[in-house]
Amino acid sequence: MIILETSRLFRGLPEAESQMLRDSVRIQKFPAGQVIFTEGDIGDGLYVVRTGSVQISAIVNEDERRTLSGISVGDFFGEMAVVDKEPRSATATAVTEAEVYFVPREVVERLLQRSPNLAVNLMREFSLRLREFNRHYIREVLESERLSLVGRFARSIVHDFKNPLNIIGIA
Repeated sequence: MIILETSRLFRGLPEAESQMLRDSVRIQKFPAGQVIFTEGDIGDGLYVVRTGSVQISAIVNEDERRTLSGISVGDFFGEMAVVDKEPRSATATAVTEAEVYFVPREVVERLLQRSPNLAVNLMREFSLRLREFNRHYIREVLESERLSLVGRFARSIVHDFKNPLNIIGIA
């Protein structure tokens, strides 16, 4: 179990802001498999995992859902919709039984106005997540290119075997 103020996001808050956070946070429990929020929902707050684990996923085409990240104890999620005031960009689901701290949007906004340290922590986490996303994206693009190359090579071999004159020429 993690204490909210020791999470990477809220670490280093001054006492007054820590007290405001403690006074306004709610603890919520989700059984394994339960959806915490769905892509398209209003971003009414952010979450910090107290116990358990959470999976963030998104629909990438009509019939495929892809896991974007796994969130574990001390990590936070749901911050994008709070910061940019857009609908949720992904779905969060409890992988195991999870207990989370829920911090309402208004509290996050007030804390960001009052605490430069919180803003820096949030920017740092955004940066780390973007770097990880970039690494993951590059790996997927390279794997896709490799598979495409193998497919083109296989098609050319099959084409050559289907053409008897090429086989005779090879012999």
